[in-house]
Amino acid sequence: MPLASARWMNSSFSSQRMRSDNNSGDNGDSNWPGACVGPAWQYLAASSSVVVLRLSASGLILSANRHARTLIGEPLLGQPWHSILLNFAGVIPFAEWLADSARPRLLNVHTTTGLPQTLEVTVEPLGTDYLLFGEVNAAEQALLGREVLELNHELNNMTRELALKNDELAKLNALKNQFLGMAAHDLRKPTGLILSYAEFLLDEASGSLTAEQLDFLQTIHSAAERMHRVVDDFLDVSIIEAGRLSLEEETADLAQMAQSALRLVNLVASKRGVTISTKIDAASQRVFVDCAKIEQVLTNLLSNAIEHSPVGGKVTLSSERLPTELRVQVADGGPGIAPAQQEKLFQSFASGQANYKSTGERSIGLGLAIARKIIEAHGGRMFVQSAFGQGSVFGFTLPPDRLRPTHTPSSTNPIKEHQHG
Repeated sequence: MPLASARWMNSSFSSQRMRSDNNSGDNGDSNWPGACVGPAWQYLAASSSVVVLRLSASGLILSANRHARTLIGEPLLGQPWHSILLNFAGVIPFAEWLADSARPRLLNVHTTTGLPQTLEVTVEPLGTDYLLFGEVNAAEQALLGREVLELNHELNNMTRELALKNDELAKLNALKNQFLGMAAHDLRKPTGLILSYAEFLLDEASGSLTAEQLDFLQTIHSAAERMHRVVDDFLDVSIIEAGRLSLEEETADLAQMAQSALRLVNLVASKRGVTISTKIDAASQRVFVDCAKIEQVLTNLLSNAIEHSPVGGKVTLSSERLPTELRVQVADGGPGIAPAQQEKLFQSFASGQANYKSTGERSIGLGLAIARKIIEAHGGRMFVQSAFGQGSVFGFTLPPDRLRPTHTPSSTNPIKEHQHG
């Protein structure tokens, strides 16, 4: 125990002969008063696993044994004694410590390992100075060891439970994807038939229908079309989340892909009186991508912009080649999106993701989640810029290695601009 060691050393010093020692070097083993001589002291100074510090009356460290320097590792001489402490309850005044110096205290000290070490410490007077003794408390060390073992056991149990939960979640996710794929596949044919027959009746029999019957038929067609898109989205999600998304890449013209997407949304845009303009940078026209999937992303962005735009509004599809990426975006004049909702827009089946279009129709929002997966498979990213009440900009980027040389000099035709609607 430090207290026993301190008292034994103090009595040993008083029984040893006093000698003058003017060697005051800072090697830590020799900077001790004349009383500190003899085999017992040499053992404590050079070989013992007990921390021994000689302190001045004001609490400065005057000497340190080898173990103290090895354990703490800091420049010790001349430093305040509390500089070596890792105090969680504030610095203990040295005078207060001396008033009750015989009582052992547990203190945490800095170490060369970067971890704190708990020592049982006592202070004993030595002439006008003081000796501080500190050693590892065996009971405290054993308790700490038991707590570490218990924590390690709990951590292992939690790790095993987490692994089991992750395995269960993976199986449930696979079942969900399988169900989605089967359900969507089974629903696709009947919804396709309803849509086809509705289109046939609108084309061939609309002249013999009353206005009310025609309205009913158009409602059936719109509902079937909407259902067909949802079924297609479910199929896409099941494929993507099962890790079966594959790209059939080729060099394609971005302007042509934009035109293909526009043909699919022009009817909806004209019904709502929405004007669509395109501004395709000629320097970014030719890209190496999966043409069908990029068209799917463009169609989704344009459809969303039209559906959230007010009647008679304007939507702009544009591209820009930047030094580090190709940027393609669709801007609308819709109601905008609050920041809290923007974080969930690109997630599949995220809680609270469902929203309402400007027509009042409820949307489950799978299209953006699918678009994000497609763009990330191309090495790009999706983005949104929006403020509530100020419209929105949705778009994606592609890395520069997706660009291919264009045959049209950008200096003569930097922007291709068209109006639709």
